[in-house]
Amino acid sequence: MKHPELNNYISQLLIGFDEQITDSIFRYIQEDRQRMNDYLDIVAKVGDLQEVNRQIGRAVTRHYNLKGFDTENNPKNTLTLTYSKLRKHLKATNK
Repeated sequence: MKHPELNNYISQLLIGFDEQITDSIFRYIQEDRQRMNDYLDIVAKVGDLQEVNRQIGRAVTRHYNLKGFDTENNPKNTLTLTYSKLRKHLKATNK
């Protein structure tokens, strides 16, 4: 490790990004007209906004191999009222 400060900085950036990735996904949807229209179409077809959002959240955790650890009650996106903060699931190692 040539630059431990740099490695620590990068690690903290990634942890912070992981925590708010669900919010980022929903902002990604709402910031593009076509993605937003597709989202609204899916919500209409499913008939349950909360179910659509829940399934999107679950897909994010599976795709990025993250686990929920806390709830954010003040999202930046306008499509959800809350979302789960996520982190990498670290397996315990025996030394």
